[in-house]
Amino acid sequence: MKKIKNVIIFSDSHDWHSNQLKKELKKLKCKVFCLSLDDCFINTNNKNNIFIPGFSKNLPDGCFIRTIGKGTFQQITRRLTILHVLKKLKVVLFNDINCIEQATDKSMTTFLLSHNKINTPDTWVPEKLSVAKKILKKLNKEKLYGIWKPLFGSQGKGLKIIKNNKLKKNSEQVYYLQRFEDIKIKSKKKWQDFRVLVCNNEIIASMVRRNKKKITNIGQGGKPFGFNASEEIKKISISASKLINADYAGIDLVKDKYGKFKVIEINSIPAWKALQKTTNKNIASILSKTFLRKLK
Repeated sequence: MKKIKNVIIFSDSHDWHSNQLKKELKKLKCKVFCLSLDDCFINTNNKNNIFIPGFSKNLPDGCFIRTIGKGTFQQITRRLTILHVLKKLKVVLFNDINCIEQATDKSMTTFLLSHNKINTPDTWVPEKLSVAKKILKKLNKEKLYGIWKPLFGSQGKGLKIIKNNKLKKNSEQVYYLQRFEDIKIKSKKKWQDFRVLVCNNEIIASMVRRNKKKITNIGQGGKPFGFNASEEIKKISISASKLINADYAGIDLVKDKYGKFKVIEINSIPAWKALQKTTNKNIASILSKTFLRKLK
């Protein structure tokens, strides 16, 4: 008889994604604990020097990381430390903490893409507002736009298209600026980008996101449509996922005016609710089975 696996789904809000995973993991005879990383803490009085609800004596076999959660810099750092501790204690993480850290920091992701010759838009990450404005001024002279993104963020929150060098000082004092590939689909009067879900170095599903606004994220009003990824998209998406050793990753791409695809982001904790609407594949089932294989 196979040993029952004790697994944790880490999420700050146990939503549709967590429920889908929980259902599929239970089918695979796992005992599932739904926790948030802020439930856990370092405790040197405990056997393993860590407190995890439901694990007073033993450790979980594996943890599926769905979200890290919002918080201050210190809170986020502490939660990432929990994942480092679990890895040190030989608990399997899906995705690995090193993968998550590299993808969470957009500047590191961009460096890795460019350094490894994977097409990505021109990007600059200065701290000084004066430097950021000079970069935007140069783009404007070339009749191009810059897009400002929070260094840490998701779902398109905080993204701004910067025209005419109008950039204000922000509280974080870091300016992640990327050349905006301003390609509008004239026949549909909409902008679009592409999301590809890679799992175990295979393409699981792909969608195009379209919006009447230039920001196409689903969280910003974009609508998902299924499409068959070309060989070019498959190759660049798998290469991007391998770059951070991801068990699974959401790769975001745009098509430039020359018809070339460029990776704009690698997501190591991607959502897939919108993507699920575009495919007959059970994404949560595929992810759960891949996770379980990693535990063996």
